[in-house]
Amino acid sequence: MHRTRILAMLTAAALILAPAVLAACGDDDDGGSAASQKANATDRAFAAEMIGHHEAAVEMAEAAKTNASREQITDLADAIITTQKAEIAQMQAAEQRLADAGVDQRDLDMTDAEMGMDMNMDMLDSAEGFDRMFIDMMIPHHQGAIRMARMELADGQDPELRELAETIIAAQAKEIEQMNTWREAWYGEASPAGGVPDEDMGSHMSDEEQEHGMEHSG
Repeated sequence: MHRTRILAMLTAAALILAPAVLAACGDDDDGGSAASQKANATDRAFAAEMIGHHEAAVEMAEAAKTNASREQITDLADAIITTQKAEIAQMQAAEQRLADAGVDQRDLDMTDAEMGMDMNMDMLDSAEGFDRMFIDMMIPHHQGAIRMARMELADGQDPELRELAETIIAAQAKEIEQMNTWREAWYGEASPAGGVPDEDMGSHMSDEEQEHGMEHSG
């Protein structure tokens, strides 16, 4: 009799707990969908626009592997290609996930200059002093990536993309500082584009950065 009562109690407990267990399993198996429900249009815009931004950086880095004269530049180019190709794949998957979840499509409402995408790539291809030109074009491009990532952190909600934005800011800020160190050592001064964008400016450019951008867009 005692055993029968225990079995009955265990059966009742199992019936009560079963829905919660199944729900928890469902959350684990469908983690992407759960994250997508937290996402918004800024997340999708960040993923979509950063794909093209990274592709441009990879193109510049591929040119550096062929044309750079210093090993430091070719090593940086290799790192950019490896890192940003992996991030492109991650963002492509995230953008598709958000599209499938019905997240609205929009843009980041940033100018090409603010994103570091207003440069004339022909200037790099034809540069006689390739290493210097590479630095002077890659720094504003990195600055643009940091502004885009800050936009994601300010307005986005998707956990995966917010984490990626933080990774981009940390990595590209470090590379900006390294490139300016090289430029000072090799050419006597830092890039006219400046350094890591002022955090107080958010996604906007300083007057100095806007002036430098116009010099490289012609």
